[in-house]
Amino acid sequence: MNDLQLCEVFKALGDPTRLGIVRLLIGKEMCVCEIMDAFAKSQPAISHHLKILKQAGLLSEVREGKWIMYSLRSQIVCDAAKILQTFTCKTIVRIEPRKSCVE
Repeated sequence: MNDLQLCEVFKALGDPTRLGIVRLLIGKEMCVCEIMDAFAKSQPAISHHLKILKQAGLLSEVREGKWIMYSLRSQIVCDAAKILQTFTCKTIVRIEPRKSCVE
């Protein structure tokens, strides 16, 4: 995953509704109506959020008759998680404050 793709993933996850949708889809497939039931939002609003998540590469969809089933693209989620793990407290190096230039 390149930096631009990674930025799109984190940008998509920056909205509370979209983050909630991602959490809801962990380990399962759901259609828009099932996702709607979990949020106090209209079908067009949920569809808009799904579109953004799909454009960021986080979702895949499968058509089953008249329904579209959404699921997480686990590899994208894992790639983003790996990047975040590089920012853990264990890997951050403590930087000493600079001395003032006037000393």
